[in-house]
Amino acid sequence: MLTTTKFANECIDNLTYGSTQANWLANIDIGDTIFISQFNYKSQNLFGPFRVTEILYYDKTIIYPQQKYFYRIQYAPLDIIKNIEETDLYLSGVRSNELAIATKLINLIQQNKHLHCICLTREEGNFILNAFKNSYNNYSTPKTTFKNIASTIPPTPVDCNYIWNRNNIDRKGSFSSESDLEAFLLFSLKKAKSDEYKYINNLLNKHADNDLQVSEIYNQFVFGNAYPSDILIINKHNMNVFELKKDELANTLIPQIEKEMKKLLYFSLFCNRFKPSHNSSKRFNLYLVYLKTKSAQTLKNHIIKRYHHFCNEINALRKNTIIFGEYEPGDKRLVIEEQ
Repeated sequence: MLTTTKFANECIDNLTYGSTQANWLANIDIGDTIFISQFNYKSQNLFGPFRVTEILYYDKTIIYPQQKYFYRIQYAPLDIIKNIEETDLYLSGVRSNELAIATKLINLIQQNKHLHCICLTREEGNFILNAFKNSYNNYSTPKTTFKNIASTIPPTPVDCNYIWNRNNIDRKGSFSSESDLEAFLLFSLKKAKSDEYKYINNLLNKHADNDLQVSEIYNQFVFGNAYPSDILIINKHNMNVFELKKDELANTLIPQIEKEMKKLLYFSLFCNRFKPSHNSSKRFNLYLVYLKTKSAQTLKNHIIKRYHHFCNEINALRKNTIIFGEYEPGDKRLVIEEQ
């Protein structure tokens, strides 16, 4: 679900969607089905469905008036472009006897209309797709005075090499932003032969029945109450959340880490975006990944203590674990290992 508060027409006219950061769209692949949401005080509409034809690239062509959004994807209509309202989602739930999922989706979109992208589960995506198929509200391309201004710089594919060079990792030795670290890992996880894929899989394999090959990967995946995770890797037996820090582990990070741990632990517990949403055999595994730190044992001990404190309230409901991982740039790759 690609979200905008006022640029749905431009997104449809140009069959292009843009964001301010690479990580928001890094998890999208060619062939994915997408919808465009425009929720504001005037209207609450969904447009689509579309299928992705061009994955992430960087382009400074002006598409959105007086705005940037240079990280972009492109798409094409699956069939006839339609627009439906949030009330149509509700009515679809009534007709299909699936009112719970309809209400959940309406709340999800309303709460997260400020995000660039909302990852949908298969169940959620199929429900919205069926709502579009059963609608007769065809979308008419609006007449606008908007003119596309050709860029003097050709579009640039955004991938691991782009993110690496953009952050000047060879010289700086770390990422400039956590969003770029997230994007780099998401691109790496698409390649089963990449070193990062193997490192992440090794971390997952610390727990039984936990492997990338049997898992689904989400980023900025909202558990509830608009609180995201950086990367979520979920399978039948494990819910793995990767919380990323671009810098070394330091005292200044502790208050934020404590807030994030508490929210992720509790809001994931009965999250109704998963089926089953609660399973006593499912483990919650938190992976705190940060830049390699020379001396961090005292800080790690404090984090573990606080993590166990938060877990005391829910240990009877689910097993919860925490693993520390350090990343260190190598030759155009990241070495990520447990510490």
